[in-house]
Amino acid sequence: MKKPRVIAFATQKGGAGKSTIGTHVASALCYLYGYKVAMLDCDYPQNTLHAYRNHEQQLLQSDVAFQERLIKQGVTPYPIAISSMEKAVDAIDTLAEKEYDFILVDTPGTVNVSGLSELLERVEYIFLPMEPDMGTIASTMSYMHILGNFTQAQRPESNLVGFYAFWNKFIKAEKRTVYIKTADLFREKGYPLLNSRVESLVSIKDKRSTMFPMPEKELGKLGLGSLITEILTLVVGQGTMTPSGKRLEFAPVEFELPTPAVTLDDNAK
Repeated sequence: MKKPRVIAFATQKGGAGKSTIGTHVASALCYLYGYKVAMLDCDYPQNTLHAYRNHEQQLLQSDVAFQERLIKQGVTPYPIAISSMEKAVDAIDTLAEKEYDFILVDTPGTVNVSGLSELLERVEYIFLPMEPDMGTIASTMSYMHILGNFTQAQRPESNLVGFYAFWNKFIKAEKRTVYIKTADLFREKGYPLLNSRVESLVSIKDKRSTMFPMPEKELGKLGLGSLITEILTLVVGQGTMTPSGKRLEFAPVEFELPTPAVTLDDNAK
């Protein structure tokens, strides 16, 4: 039986974008890359992923253009299952029996929930979206400190290979100081930070869909294309051919450093 790759998106802070990012990743994997995908929504009580799917199912009943678009795409929408954290591991094992390539898990926005420890040992990779503000950065580092106790290196019985933070809601016009200092701090602590940066644009939320992928050109423009490629490269390997015939080639981007600000003290030197 084929063993699926189990990936989770996690944060300790609501509104960081894990459900939106997870939806874009799942839809790209399924509809653009040809993988067999399932999603597990453990984010009680809002169950955001399930809410997205319910909205689109309602559109299928009332919007002819939406129906025609789905028929033209010719791919059955991936399933979205709901589970409590206490039963999340059992839910993953049940989905795994259906030979999916990927099972993506949306976790609650807190670590104070029963069943989380068991889930952390069951997933293989965890990705943490991080906004450029000190509260979110500190929260992410705190979570990563916890995750370090659940890896295979610490617990041989665990499935957790690695965990990675990445920048979400990146603003090009913003000063780069916070990004540079955070990257330095992550290196010092030994916490992995992905190269990809997802931009802060309204279209990321407006165009999220559980039934259709965002066009590849737009994924690339927003940084989502780079993120998806980087995640796949970590999980299945550089140069791997996807079921749709795309070869995975990830090349890290060199981001511009900020121009140092000129101060009165600098002029006086």
